[in-house]
Amino acid sequence: MTTAGVGSTPSALDLLFGPDTDAAETLAGKILSPGGDQNLGRALAYLPEMTRRVAVQEAATTAAALLKVNLTDVLVHGWREHRDIVSTARRTLAAPGSTELLSLATHEVTMDKRPSINVLVDGHRVATLELGLSVVFDINGVLLGIGGGRLTAVHSGRCEITGTLAVQGTDLLVKRGRLALPGVFSLRRGIRLLPVGEYPVEGDGPSAPWWLATGSGPPPDDRTRGSR
Repeated sequence: MTTAGVGSTPSALDLLFGPDTDAAETLAGKILSPGGDQNLGRALAYLPEMTRRVAVQEAATTAAALLKVNLTDVLVHGWREHRDIVSTARRTLAAPGSTELLSLATHEVTMDKRPSINVLVDGHRVATLELGLSVVFDINGVLLGIGGGRLTAVHSGRCEITGTLAVQGTDLLVKRGRLALPGVFSLRRGIRLLPVGEYPVEGDGPSAPWWLATGSGPPPDDRTRGSR
């Protein structure tokens, strides 16, 4: 995956399966294949073939939906934990009207999600599909514009991404891609880099996904880390 278009919002699903692939169908095929997850296969083995296929397809469809994680949102959340970015954001927030350019050395942001999906047949749980999604961002050559405590511009930078999808603890897919960082962020109002309580109340509406805008962090099953 190579993304450089203005306003594009690449997801982990795009990275792992490509934008033109039926991810749910591909994932279901991998689970049902002879080399697929044998633990899940054994749990469903007693079901009629049609029921088994439908159950796996439904689980795969749910899994694909969980993988629609916006990669730029994850990257920004990691930057909100980067010491130099936070310091710059606080300085510009304390000096209204000021803007600083911040150049960052090579650094890394990582995310780890481990959701699970219960497979139900006639209201009874017959299996649990355990997923693992790991995304690693290797970033270099970044020049950020920061003003008023917000990310206001990304002038340069390249980001190599490695995504890993595991099923039942076994790596199923490992894919790599690249983001050309200028142009992939929507920065019309800027994106908060600090907890919401540090900003003035006036004109402080959300300009990013709810967990970035509120400063509360991502949902509980997400673990995103930015290098400091």
